[in-house]
Amino acid sequence: MSELEGRVVIVTGAARGIGRSVAESLAQRGARIIVADLLADEATEAAEYLGAQGGEAMAVTVNIAEPSSVEQMVAAATEHFGRVDALVNNAGLDAPRGVPWEIDEAHWRRVIDVDLNGAWWCTRAVLPKMMEQRYGRIVFISSIAARQAGSSHTSPAYATAKAGLLGLTIALSAQVESYNVLVNAITPGPTGSTGTPFSDAGREAYVATHPLGFGGAQPIADGVLYLLSPSGDWLSGMVLNISGGEFRGM
Repeated sequence: MSELEGRVVIVTGAARGIGRSVAESLAQRGARIIVADLLADEATEAAEYLGAQGGEAMAVTVNIAEPSSVEQMVAAATEHFGRVDALVNNAGLDAPRGVPWEIDEAHWRRVIDVDLNGAWWCTRAVLPKMMEQRYGRIVFISSIAARQAGSSHTSPAYATAKAGLLGLTIALSAQVESYNVLVNAITPGPTGSTGTPFSDAGREAYVATHPLGFGGAQPIADGVLYLLSPSGDWLSGMVLNISGGEFRGM
């Protein structure tokens, strides 16, 4: 039996990029996947692909910035699979780069609403049943932008939202451990395959100073698999740095 056989996992932002890689990796280990995304057609295609590969998946269209949409997503998942065992909060905006004096109200509100508030609405929606069933796993996909300043004018709104996920990880984990609900986070570095594209010159410069290069989305998916598998059963409130040397230290 695979280590995640029968576990029901919601992956937000699963239609493409890191979320798609996470969904595929978990499905290969026997998990049943809710492919949750705002991109309805792409979510359906991803779920159909998982099904064709022998997995079990359903697509749900969701706008994580809207609590009512999130509640509908969780209700659909529960009706279809009977329970939710894990949530991977991956969906988010890769905010346009900008310095503080260029950030307007719309930019700030939109990034915070999706990247921070949206992850909370999803978490809040699954927590009661997880606590009731005495089992749950929650993973926040944050960013190294939460832990270090960049030289490329990373949006302050984006950095703030991603740092907020780390605070949420630490605070929430301490309150739900007694229910066997474990909360952890991952801080990816530049994968080279998602987010704002690098120019050719930018890629060359990055690889010249970071010998491990770009790892793509798979190392992030491997980290999620580690946290959701029995290997992660003694991990709570942890921030897992997966950045290929972009961020060093604790």
